[in-house]
Amino acid sequence: MSTPRPSPTEFLDFLFRSGRIPPEAVSRAQAAHRTTRQPLDIIIRELGLLAEATVADEMARYLGLGALGQIPSDGETDLLERVGLDFATEKAMIPVGTGTAEPLLIVADPFDRDSIEAAQYFLDRPLRLHVAARSLVDDYLARVRSSRSAEARHDTEQLAATDVDLERLQDFARDAPVVKFVSRIIQRAVDERATDVHLEPGVDTLRVRFRRDGLLSEEEQVSIALHAGVVSRLKILARLNIAERRLPQDGRLRLSVRGQDVDFRLSVMPTVHGETVVLRILDRETVRLELPSLGFDAAACAKIRAITRRPNGMLLVTGPTGSGKTTTLYSILAELNRPEVKIFTVEDPVEYRMSGITQLQIDPTIGLTFASALRSVLRQDPDILLVGEIRDRETAEIAIQAALTGHLVLSTLHTNSAVGAFSRLRDMGIEPFLMEATLRGVIGQRLVRRTCVACGGFGEGAGCTVCGGIGFNGRQTTFELLQMSDAVRRLVVGDASAADIELAAIEEGMVPMRDHARQLAAEGVTTLEEAIRVVDLEGA
Repeated sequence: MSTPRPSPTEFLDFLFRSGRIPPEAVSRAQAAHRTTRQPLDIIIRELGLLAEATVADEMARYLGLGALGQIPSDGETDLLERVGLDFATEKAMIPVGTGTAEPLLIVADPFDRDSIEAAQYFLDRPLRLHVAARSLVDDYLARVRSSRSAEARHDTEQLAATDVDLERLQDFARDAPVVKFVSRIIQRAVDERATDVHLEPGVDTLRVRFRRDGLLSEEEQVSIALHAGVVSRLKILARLNIAERRLPQDGRLRLSVRGQDVDFRLSVMPTVHGETVVLRILDRETVRLELPSLGFDAAACAKIRAITRRPNGMLLVTGPTGSGKTTTLYSILAELNRPEVKIFTVEDPVEYRMSGITQLQIDPTIGLTFASALRSVLRQDPDILLVGEIRDRETAEIAIQAALTGHLVLSTLHTNSAVGAFSRLRDMGIEPFLMEATLRGVIGQRLVRRTCVACGGFGEGAGCTVCGGIGFNGRQTTFELLQMSDAVRRLVVGDASAADIELAAIEEGMVPMRDHARQLAAEGVTTLEEAIRVVDLEGA
């Protein structure tokens, strides 16, 4: 048996020339294939371009192979034993003896030449290649596994039940209504500049909410019958275990939305009504990585640049999740990015792609943590390090050591204020003298909604087309910038209280975030109600 030589790209062109799919579908499928490296039949099916039976027939027609509408039920299964059920399931192929000199090798992906050649090597005999829809292959192999399980003991029988359940979830995920619903919700969320999509099951309905500019709004409610299929489809796209519904799972996926690749972060959590899903949209194409565009005034930009012009030390950005810390750090990196400087980032996940810097995404499942990655990165001779987040003592110690040994380190902390960084590091076990020696400054920040320029903030309840009638359009930072002075250093080393350190920083020129938020409200950039919602204006 000789394996076919044509490529998936040529097959997509064949579908276009045959009038099966439009030209824009070719581009989408090619982009998805390059990005995910998933088999072409899965990509075409999940994009909703053709039914999987049609895909199998067209592949067979294009390659001059046989096509099967069903798997022979009377074939000999000893060849499957030799290839191995796990291998056959992973590669979606079935070797079947038919009593002839040349048995069949039924495949869902005839372009997977390596796997086909591996099967021929295992069997050491010629094979006739036929194409069948992936669901037919999966179902056949699931039945084989199930029948074997039925003959085993109780624990193996439970595994068979899980396989049957898995088939049902896969069928749900392939349903056209599910595919269209997921595609429509994601496209709408991106179009409306939402940052998160929440899919929340109830007793009878699945609620869809979008988070825009920091606030959630309900978009629609659909039948709970869609829930299992929607969750399964998102898990498949993120390469998660669709059979696991008892434990939380996190994953990442990249989809093409209106011709633009968009990254998503997926979180699935079991609840009493079923799994709830949050899809974080990491669409950074529309974000301008410039400090003034984020809301930093000229004086603040000058202070930040004075800190980052120094060859070593540490700058921290603090705030809760979703307060724009990473965006601020990347705006600083955009100014520092020069050919003569080596910049390395260690993140979870990498939220921006920036040319000219080296970016590393950690993966704790394989032991690649912030701490272990940082140790390796320091051997790469970097000048500037961005650490996505300091979460524990080990990471903090390595970051401080890097700052002490001639590197500029940028990172984030989850604290409520700039001065809170000192107590947070102290709680991690970092000695005050090390903070005094390495910290150059701390930025504390939040995001407030900007008053709509088109309607002056009076669009709430009205019909402003720019802000959608809510009176706000976009967000910007409200911040406080603490620079390390001699007075502040003495207080840090002396283990002074946060209130005393803040008072000294204010005397040295720091504008507290509460005052900055009031100023933005007074200038009409935002409203007082919005400032109160985001910042504790009564804090001392």
